Amino acid sequence: MNVHSVSGSVLRREREKQERRAAIMAAAEQVIVRQGFTEASIDGIAREAGLAAGTVYLYFPNKEALFQELWCNKVRLLNSAVAAQTKPDRPFAEGVRAVVRAMLLHFEEHRGFFEIFVRARMDMCRGVSQSKGVLQEIQAGTDHLTRWIRAAQRAKELAPGEPRLRAVALRGLVFQFTRDWLRSGCVGRLTKYAAFVTEFFMKGAA
Repeated sequence: MNVHSVSGSVLRREREKQERRAAIMAAAEQVIVRQGFTEASIDGIAREAGLAAGTVYLYFPNKEALFQELWCNKVRLLNSAVAAQTKPDRPFAEGVRAVVRAMLLHFEEHRGFFEIFVRARMDMCRGVSQSKGVLQEIQAGTDHLTRWIRAAQRAKELAPGEPRLRAVALRGLVFQFTRDWLRSGCVGRLTKYAAFVTEFFMKGAA
């Protein structure tokens, strides 16, 4: 057997593993959204994915680990959506409006997943979220906003002040409106609050 065929076989197996992992995560999200975190089970997730429960356990030791990975992915997507709106050549005030809307739109589009926190009485920053992966992703998002705000201050687009506190405040405003929206039964569009959140933050930052 030549080196090329061995290499191709390894790559194929790795691709199959990644595809199976993705299928498990997709099935887990469907089951958890439909049944709730407490009622969801590895057996049910395996059935949804068309796999044996033992196969799921090869990738995730329990449903808590699966949920954490799902949450990590949601936060990564949120960070990517924010990063896409924080371009260096964009006026800061315009960027804030775009960032707030992108964050609210993210929660709106993934409403089913985030409704779990309301149903299971979870907090978006405590309890099951206390895992290294999720906290690292949240930290990365805050770090990015901090650098963006600091750059705006250097460019004299924003008044002096602790940039990290402002980054935390901006995320906190969005999270609070999202929690209230989820708890109210998701009435109307979440993005309708974008203008108010933006104005409130900008006045406070000024």
